[in-house]
Amino acid sequence: MTRRDPVPAYLGRVLSPSGVPQGTCFQIAPGWLVTAWHVAQATFALGDDEVLRVDRLSEPGAERIGARVVAEDRKADLILLRADKAFPSSARLLRGSRSVRHSEPVTVLGHALVQERGDQPPVLWVEALGEWQGEARRTDDVTLGRFHSRDVLPGMSGSPVRQRSDDSVVGVVSARYNTSDGWLVHSVWSGRVEDLRELCKGHVGLDESRWVGFAGATTVAVESLGAGRREPDSGARTETASAPDPPSDRPDPDAPLPNAQVHVAGPADLPSPTGSGGTPPDTITEEAGLGFLARFSRWISDTL
Repeated sequence: MTRRDPVPAYLGRVLSPSGVPQGTCFQIAPGWLVTAWHVAQATFALGDDEVLRVDRLSEPGAERIGARVVAEDRKADLILLRADKAFPSSARLLRGSRSVRHSEPVTVLGHALVQERGDQPPVLWVEALGEWQGEARRTDDVTLGRFHSRDVLPGMSGSPVRQRSDDSVVGVVSARYNTSDGWLVHSVWSGRVEDLRELCKGHVGLDESRWVGFAGATTVAVESLGAGRREPDSGARTETASAPDPPSDRPDPDAPLPNAQVHVAGPADLPSPTGSGGTPPDTITEEAGLGFLARFSRWISDTL
C-alpha cells in the first residue's frame, strides 16, 4: 500500500535572492500564490527587485519560479502573487474562517527553522497540529483568526491553516504569539479567508463552489450533507431544485415542484448558536438538508 505524500503539491517556499527560504506560500489557482505580507516585504529587503523567487516544498531547490505582487493587504498580513509557472495543484477548498467550529482540528505544514546540532542536516518542513479557537479583533479594526498549536515555528508564516477533516484552507499563518506573562500561551494569529477572498476579487476567478462558509456558496455544503458530513452554514439561504416535470398520471404530493424554492433554516429561524460563526446548530442544518435530499430522491424513484 502506497502512503500518501503528506506535502500537498500546492505548497511552496519563498526564497531570498541567494536561495535561502524565508517563509511558506501556497497556490489557490494555477499561477496564483498567497503568502504573508511580512514574508514578501522581508524578502524584498534582502535585495529582490520587485520579483520574488519561490520553489515547491515537495521538491525544494528543483526549480526557482519568479512571482510578482498583484495585490496586498498589509493590515491583514496577506499578499497575492502571480507566478511565472504554476504548481502542479491548487488548494481545493477555501473555507470562511468565521464558519469554522470552535476546537476544530487544524494542521499547518510548511518550511520551518529548527535549531539542530551542527552535525545534523537541517529540517526541511514540519507539520504542526492544532485547534481552531475563533477570532481576535485589534484596535486598527483588523480581525484575525486564532488557533492553538504548540509546534508552529519560524518559517511557517504564509502557510495555509487547513481543516483536517476536508483539507479546506481556513486561514493563513501570520505570527505566533510569544507570551511573556503566560497568557494566551501557544496562540497563533492567522489571516482570515474572508480577507483573502476580498484580495482575490478582480484578479483570481475562483469558482463559487470552492468557497465554503459564505452566503451563496451552497454547492459543496449540500453535497457534503448528502454524504453524511457536517458543514458549517453561513445563514439563511434559498436553494433552487430543478427537476423534470413529473408525469401527470402519477403525481407525488410530497415531491417538490420544479424550480421550487426550498428554504433552509438560518439564524433568523433558529435559537442563537454558540461560537464565532453565527451558524445554526449542525444537527438542525443536517436534518433540513438531508430531508430535502430524501424527498427529492423519493420523487425521482417514483417517476422512473
